[in-house]
Amino acid sequence: MHAIRTFCLLVLTTLVLAACAGTPDFIRLADTEWQLAQLDNRPVDREATRRDPYLLMHGDSQRVEGFAGCNRLNGVYSGGGQSLRFDSLASTRRYCADAMEQEEAFMHALERTSEAQVDNGMLTLFDNRGRTLARFEALPTR
Repeated sequence: MHAIRTFCLLVLTTLVLAACAGTPDFIRLADTEWQLAQLDNRPVDREATRRDPYLLMHGDSQRVEGFAGCNRLNGVYSGGGQSLRFDSLASTRRYCADAMEQEEAFMHALERTSEAQVDNGMLTLFDNRGRTLARFEALPTR
């Protein structure tokens, strides 16, 4: 009886730890440069920015860095499975007349993110109601 109870406890513990570990979708976010392609279901205005907006999430430290269109950004991310959250986001404070509206929308989308999905080299961010906030394309590793 004791052996059965121990075995069941071991199986239950393994299942709980596997559920908390994060799925391949979450793992595939890390160490990939994600170039912003759509924001609020509209194509990104690449003419307004100095260079293309992107995110880079470091898997070893769960830090995020990137470029929002005018300013660099950084912070931390967390989650597991399809859950994704950005916290402690900060950016430089440069002003770029043509890029500020899109940059503010980008930062606001990151702040509202609660879920993410990776599919065919595309990363899609969703809010807590399942609405699409932003879409990114995976860039080839350099």
